[in-house]
Amino acid sequence: MIALGGVMGAGYFVGSSAALSLGGPAVLISYSVTGTFVFLVNMMMRDLARKVPGRASFLQQIRYALGDRIGFVAGWAYWLTWVTVIAIEVIAVATMLTPFIPLPYAALELIVLAAMTGLNLLSVRGYGEFEYWFAAIKVFAIAGFIALGCWALGTQDVPVHDNLFAHGGLVPHGWLALLAVIPTILFSMGGSEISTVAAVESDNTEQNIVRATRTIAFRILGLYLTSVTLILCLVPWSDVTSGQSPFLLVLHRLHVPFADLFMTIVILTAALSSLNSGIYVTSRILHELARDGDAPRLFLPVDPDSHLPRRAILGSVLSSVGVAVMAVLSPSVIFALLVSLTGAFMVFNNMLLIVGRLKLVPERPLTSYAALLLSACILVAMIMQPETRSQIEVGSVAIIVILLVASVRQRLRKAQNNRP
Repeated sequence: MIALGGVMGAGYFVGSSAALSLGGPAVLISYSVTGTFVFLVNMMMRDLARKVPGRASFLQQIRYALGDRIGFVAGWAYWLTWVTVIAIEVIAVATMLTPFIPLPYAALELIVLAAMTGLNLLSVRGYGEFEYWFAAIKVFAIAGFIALGCWALGTQDVPVHDNLFAHGGLVPHGWLALLAVIPTILFSMGGSEISTVAAVESDNTEQNIVRATRTIAFRILGLYLTSVTLILCLVPWSDVTSGQSPFLLVLHRLHVPFADLFMTIVILTAALSSLNSGIYVTSRILHELARDGDAPRLFLPVDPDSHLPRRAILGSVLSSVGVAVMAVLSPSVIFALLVSLTGAFMVFNNMLLIVGRLKLVPERPLTSYAALLLSACILVAMIMQPETRSQIEVGSVAIIVILLVASVRQRLRKAQNNRP
């Protein structure tokens, strides 16, 4: 449930509008291709979990397969991605709460972040239980939406044919538009790798990773494709406005009472879930980096009773506060730069997983080659669009810089070890 909920953030409920409004009805092809890529990446993690000894998150899998230097780059890229996501989600939650709670915007941000940080400082069990219920709310909401949509199609006179074909056809903006929306869809599906980080703290790490990665992609495909198909059947795709939830549009057309309140609760839950997962995963990754000598040893200690890396939790949260401050002080430069890095880093780490599997599991290369081919398609799609092209450019420079830092650290470490 946690792994499934991790891939259904606010981007799923709101961000899908951008894909629908650009891709039209044939956007289902884009969702299918992206879902297949997510499925293949999950297969990479599953196979690596069987090959890598001990309790290993997906970043440890990359380190084991490709070496310490690449592990350094992957770890810091992933940590920086989620530190930025935490700041984005805090801003989103505060924005949604402002109409209901008469407090200054900054105060709401601090209260929300303090509450979620406190939850993660209590126990691993606290994180798991809250995340389970966050995920359950999202899954039940989607299941309810699917049931409602099927009921509407079966009992009401819905002009399905007109909704699909009477507003420019299946591919109103051309086939290239279907390629262009793939990055947006991919980013909304991100987060399945969190299950490998959480599984490290479980009793049966390998089995839990294999179980989560085996089932999550099928569930993603089922939930995403079914819900998007229903949206396209129930309302004209041309009525979908980028930045506004298409789920809410359908609920309004079906005259569902309290639809706005319902979607606000669901989107708020999705944002809190992403925030909760972000605090959890950044702290564990920072602790992992410290354990491998790639981060200050300040973040290495764990509490003897709860086994929580409290210093790593606080370090990651304070870093996210810094990112949120940049959203105010330098929204168009520093904050925009950090946000741009997240997309490129996500694709980069996925490609590292694929290359790692090719190295450790060479006897079955076809799935890895298929995943690499889809990765190339995603990169082409990102390069085609000015917004995401800048992500590739900035991300490539950042990866090179982190790689240079890793190389310098490796040489310094070797020099220290060779001293008499």
